[in-house]
Amino acid sequence: MKTKYAIVGIGVRGLGMFIEPLVKEYNDVAELVALCDRNPKRAQVANNRLGTNIPIYTDFDEMLDKEEIDKVIVTTRDSYHHKFIIRALERGKDVISEKPLTIDAERCQEILDAEKRTGKKVTVTFNYRFTPYVTKIKELLKQDILGKIYSIDFHWYLDTRHGADYYRRWHGEMKNSAGLYVHKATHHFDLVNWLLDQEPRRVFALGKLNFYGANRQQRGERCLTCEHSDKCEFYLDLKTDPALKELYLDTEDGDGYFRDRCIFGDRIDIYDTMASLVDFSGGTQMCYSLHSFSPFEGWRMAINGEKGRLDLSAAESFYPENSPNFVDRTNNLAHQDPLKVALGIDGEEESDVIRFYPTYGGMELIEVPRVKGGHGGGDVRLRDMLFRGYSEDPLGHMANSWAGAMSLLVGAASNQSIKTGQPVTILEMVKK
Repeated sequence: MKTKYAIVGIGVRGLGMFIEPLVKEYNDVAELVALCDRNPKRAQVANNRLGTNIPIYTDFDEMLDKEEIDKVIVTTRDSYHHKFIIRALERGKDVISEKPLTIDAERCQEILDAEKRTGKKVTVTFNYRFTPYVTKIKELLKQDILGKIYSIDFHWYLDTRHGADYYRRWHGEMKNSAGLYVHKATHHFDLVNWLLDQEPRRVFALGKLNFYGANRQQRGERCLTCEHSDKCEFYLDLKTDPALKELYLDTEDGDGYFRDRCIFGDRIDIYDTMASLVDFSGGTQMCYSLHSFSPFEGWRMAINGEKGRLDLSAAESFYPENSPNFVDRTNNLAHQDPLKVALGIDGEEESDVIRFYPTYGGMELIEVPRVKGGHGGGDVRLRDMLFRGYSEDPLGHMANSWAGAMSLLVGAASNQSIKTGQPVTILEMVKK
C-alpha cells in the first residue's frame, strides 16, 4: 500500500526536492495527495509543471480534515515550521521537516513536547549527511582512524551568487529565519554533531553585517523597479529566468511576496560574517566560521585527534573570470578548485580527497568518487530512505527531532551570545 503524503510550503525547495520526485520517481510506493500554500497560484505552478491535478489548499486544517494523509512534509519559511509540525502531530500524522527544525529554543521545546505528547515522529532532512564524501568521513571516524578527537576547524564560504540570494528573500530578516546561523549553519552544526557522535554543550559567538544590508547608499526596494539596476553587480531580472518567473513573479498577486528584494535594504538584520566557539560533550572543541560574500563557494574542515589529522574540503564553485555582473557570475560558474583554475588545469573534478596525516609523519590520500545531484548526491540518497524505507541505518544517517534540536540550538545560542557577549549553555535552552 502506498504511503500518502501532503506538503505545506510550495517554493523552489519544496517543488524540486519533494513534489517532482514524489510524482515522477516514487509513485510506486508514495502518493502525493495534497498541496498547501498560502498562495494557491504558486501551488498551481506545481500542477502545471507536472501535468497533475493534486488538490490545493490554503487552509492547513481543512486539508487535514478532507484528505487521507499518512505523513506531512513541511517546507514553509522557517518561522512557520513549528506551527505546522505541531498541528500535524496533534492530528496523528508523522512529519518530515526541512531543516532547520525551527528557529529558536521556545519553538523547539514546543515541537519536542508535542512529539512526546502525541507519540508521532518528526524526521529532519539533513541531506549533507548522505553525500558519499561525508559518509566516508563518518566511516573513517567510526573505524577510529583518529582515536580521541580533540578539535575541529570548520569554515564555510558562500559566494556572491548563492550567498547573496539569501538577502533577497525572506531569509534576510531575523524574524523569519533567525539568520544564517540557524537557516544555513544548522546543516553544518548537524554534520559535526553527527560525525563526532557528541552533543554541543556551550557556545560563544561573534557576528556582524559587513557587506549586505544598509552598507550601500544606492539601493531600491527590489530589482524589478530599481533605478540603479544598470550599475548593480547583483541585479536579478526575474523576467529572464523562466523558473523564477513562473513560480514567483507571475504569482506575486497571490501573496505579495517579492523574490528579488534589494540585498542592501534596511530590512536586513541578519549577519553575513560569523564565528563561533563550541565545546562538546566528549571534550572536543570547534572553531567555526561562515562568510556569505566570498569570491568562491565551498568548505574546509580539519579534524584533529590523538592519532593524527583529517584535512577535508568540499567541491568548490569559482568564477574563473572577474564577473561584476550577476548573470555572468551565474552563467560562468566553474565547479572546480580555484587553484586549479588559476593554474589553467581544465575539467571538473571526478573525485574528492580526504587527506590523513598520522601524528608522527606521512600522509595518506583517500579518494571518494564525486557523485552528481543536489547537495553532492545527498538529496537522492535521503529521498530513497525517506520514501522507500530502510531496515538498517548503521551510520545513523536519518535524523530525528533531537538531532534537529541540537543543530539549530547551536545557531540560536550563537545569536544569543552575540547579543549578550556571553557564552550560552545549550541544555539550559531546552529539556529533552
